[in-house]
Amino acid sequence: MPPSIFWTLAGLASYFGGAFPTGYLLVKLKTGKDVRTLGSGNIGATNVARALGAAWFVPVFVVDFLKGFAPVFWMAPWVARRWPCDS
Repeated sequence: MPPSIFWTLAGLASYFGGAFPTGYLLVKLKTGKDVRTLGSGNIGATNVARALGAAWFVPVFVVDFLKGFAPVFWMAPWVARRWPCDS
């Protein structure tokens, strides 16, 4: 696969993975309510904990953390091996 196609697909996958609204979907599935109309209006873990209870903070936080961490954690070593910096 040409590198440009790979980077395009990796970028799109990272973008859409990061755009996945974990808190919004969880509250919508559990209660049928829109978390953006509850508490602070944010879809993050803290507002989900306000809407559903403290036990839901950790799962939402972990998924939201991994959405940002995983693409960097797995792609950075791959890039470093294939395009090493000579300086």
